[in-house]
Amino acid sequence: MPIIKIPTVFNIDLEFERADLGRRAVAYFIDLLARVAFLLLGIYLISKMGLYYKTREMLMFAIVVVPVSLYYLFFEILMKGQSPGKKAMNIKVVSLMGNTPSISQILLRWMFRLVESPLLSLAFISATLSQESAFVAIIWLAVGILPIIIVVRSDYNQRLGDIAAGTILVVNKQRHSIHDTIFREIDREDYVPQFPQILRLSDRDLSKIKAVLDNAGRTRDTVMAVRIADKIKSVLHIETDMDALAFLETLLNDYNYLVTRK
Repeated sequence: MPIIKIPTVFNIDLEFERADLGRRAVAYFIDLLARVAFLLLGIYLISKMGLYYKTREMLMFAIVVVPVSLYYLFFEILMKGQSPGKKAMNIKVVSLMGNTPSISQILLRWMFRLVESPLLSLAFISATLSQESAFVAIIWLAVGILPIIIVVRSDYNQRLGDIAAGTILVVNKQRHSIHDTIFREIDREDYVPQFPQILRLSDRDLSKIKAVLDNAGRTRDTVMAVRIADKIKSVLHIETDMDALAFLETLLNDYNYLVTRK
């Protein structure tokens, strides 16, 4: 299985197994079956209600068409980068940082899916067979196979929506986790770094801070954390009343915020 290596700012290359086209196709087919089954069930149940035409059409749109359209958006948010089809094929969407994609990333992928649907590509390719003009047929064919070409030619086998959102589709088994790095996910838009001096430390220093925090979390022994915190305060000329663990955790958060927003 081809391996994708993604360099990060945290002194480690994340390694993923690439989700090949076969897995992706089967996952898409499973999700397609689920959507079609829901659509047919909804049509059947609503048709049995004996409603007026306009009422039936409005109800059909509200509780059948809209949910089917939002299928991927709903499940990839709920299942943290997976849909039922992806879960069945053991693949998932991750960000280029190696973590679960944000809601905005999933939303962007979904928006591009409206023009990148395999069914739409198939429709364009099929349309070439009914065209009398060779020029028009070539245009339809090019539009139909363009999404496939983008996936095959991109560095990480990304479709256009993935490229725009900064995500990739991988096998759900990492060789290295983002948690092996000093990564901290800062979700707060109003986050304000307290110690910008942290950028003067090296990745090796920061990895040591993380190791000390991890050890303190496991053993409840804070002696080493206190020593490291005092040393950092002295070197970086920081004055704070924070306890050692809170101080070290804040340093990692500040570093992540400052580095990822450069």
